[in-house]
Amino acid sequence: MVEKRRKMDMIQWFFVIFLGTFSFGELIRLSLGNNFFIKPVDIASIVLVLIWISKVFKSWKKIILNDKLFIPIILFIAIAFISLVINFKNFSFYEMLVAFSYFLRWILYVTLFFVVKSFSSKFKEKIMYLLLALGTIFVALGFVQYFFYSNLRNLYYLGWDEHMYRLFSTFLDPNFAGAFFVLYSIFLLGILLYFREKNSKNIWLIMPIFALSIVSIFLTYSRSGLIMFLTSIAIFSILSKKIYLFLAVLLVLAVFVLISSRSFNIENINLFRIASAEARIESAKTAIQIIKKNMFFGVGFNTYRYAQIKYGFRSASSSSTSHADAGTDNSFLFVFATMGIVGLIIYLNLIWNILKKAYANFKKQKANSFQKYISIVVLSSVGGIIVDSFFINSLFYSFIVIWIWILLGLIENN
Repeated sequence: MVEKRRKMDMIQWFFVIFLGTFSFGELIRLSLGNNFFIKPVDIASIVLVLIWISKVFKSWKKIILNDKLFIPIILFIAIAFISLVINFKNFSFYEMLVAFSYFLRWILYVTLFFVVKSFSSKFKEKIMYLLLALGTIFVALGFVQYFFYSNLRNLYYLGWDEHMYRLFSTFLDPNFAGAFFVLYSIFLLGILLYFREKNSKNIWLIMPIFALSIVSIFLTYSRSGLIMFLTSIAIFSILSKKIYLFLAVLLVLAVFVLISSRSFNIENINLFRIASAEARIESAKTAIQIIKKNMFFGVGFNTYRYAQIKYGFRSASSSSTSHADAGTDNSFLFVFATMGIVGLIIYLNLIWNILKKAYANFKKQKANSFQKYISIVVLSSVGGIIVDSFFINSLFYSFIVIWIWILLGLIENN
């Protein structure tokens, strides 16, 4: 028993270190060539997962095989692998190696769900505070960036868009940052209600952080982020039976639009800008053209950049520096194009089972318990991300994927 506890303590410490690398975002990226990068969070997750596997090897069947998400996850992994094998001859060895590395990374991130699931309920409550600190750091860095580094013009040559006068924090992209701020705000809202039920004094500490996180959403000027926020708040309000939350957000949003309308002459912060909408439409058209030629198993999981070059939609020189060319702006079109109709069905099945699992936990947990509120947070977050993924490829963005799998692991009551 003492030995088992010592093993779990070691895994918990490495999990804390792993979360610490999260706040680096896209600031530190090790280039391995051909626009393939590895980040601190990737290295930390590899170490964490390997240590976890070595420590819980004897009980892995109980943790993994008995979970209701195991079959949907395995099916997705199998189809992703098959799509790569089928398309192996269509791309160079190095291109397939890059695609396969992203395939392994997806598996790595999924494993984080089982890592968190294996923790004790006591440590899961500690993770709540760790996530609280992590998000606060991300918000704080966002405000520092907003006031002292208002655009990415000097990094344009590295493939980053300018994003002038917008908050993007360490993600270097206001749309993905906006999506994460929404996830964090929903998480804070769940914790606020949980602390209120416990009559905890910590509620007064979290309220200003919650207010700042909402301000952060608005300062990204991300329309997809705002739509996601409305969606997530609507779901949260219904599940928690607090409709006034949704009405309050509507009011705040109306005030924000009214105030920011004075600056709509600046294209980057004009909520009714057309250029980005047109770019998304073109992105969707490209994906549909690729889908038509690869209907059943797609072009291969995460080979989308190379497929665009192959079919003449992008040049090799411009695509090598662009971050956007790795995927399309719609996550579901991305799955359809890279894994075909078979992969899309399997992926939708995975999302459906995630929602089923979260809702089942929501129904069975005791009222006002930690897992009850986290279940509401998961349902609201996944619902919001699904909507957001129609505008940006958020379902495959590293930091968002990691956050969702961690939250999903927290709803288990061990």
